Amino acid sequence: MGYCGGSKKRPTYYMLGDHTEAISIDFDPKMVSYEQLLAYFWGAHRCGSLNSSRQYRNAVFYRNESQKTLAEASRAREAKRLGIAIEDVTTDIDPVGHFTYAEDYHQKYYLTRQHDVRDFLTETYPTSKELADSTVATRLNAYLGAGRHLNWSAFLTELPTYGLPGPIRLKLEKTAKANVGAGFRVTQDS
Repeated sequence: MGYCGGSKKRPTYYMLGDHTEAISIDFDPKMVSYEQLLAYFWGAHRCGSLNSSRQYRNAVFYRNESQKTLAEASRAREAKRLGIAIEDVTTDIDPVGHFTYAEDYHQKYYLTRQHDVRDFLTETYPTSKELADSTVATRLNAYLGAGRHLNWSAFLTELPTYGLPGPIRLKLEKTAKANVGAGFRVTQDS
């Protein structure tokens, strides 16, 4: 998580300037295309809701002209799909500018409820960027935040590869096994 789309040199949560809170997604275009990411975004986004705050506005940010063209086309398709005028889509398409990582306490929100896990990860990944970019922290945050919709059996298979201390790993195994036992398992990849 971080801030982009504005002109302030070093935005912070309390001194955001004209930036917007956003996430930055690093992706391998051989695995998933920008168009596929846009399709996923529109499928999970309410493009008719308006937030008057620039901090929380609806936006898709692009890094180059090709991404801009694809983002604008996807917005037009979404308007058509919904049967609304493109002007009624309240989602801006803007250049990223410079992406600034948010402060540590804004990264991986669901991990903040698991103090022992969060403390270990903060030691292992000491900067906001390292924590935000960590695959292990991202996977743990996803499972601890929205786990009922994820594949807990896959999580149990992955967990030993995360390099967590024994007590933390055992605690997470117990949580995962309880969720598998409760039937929280889907066939999609987590």
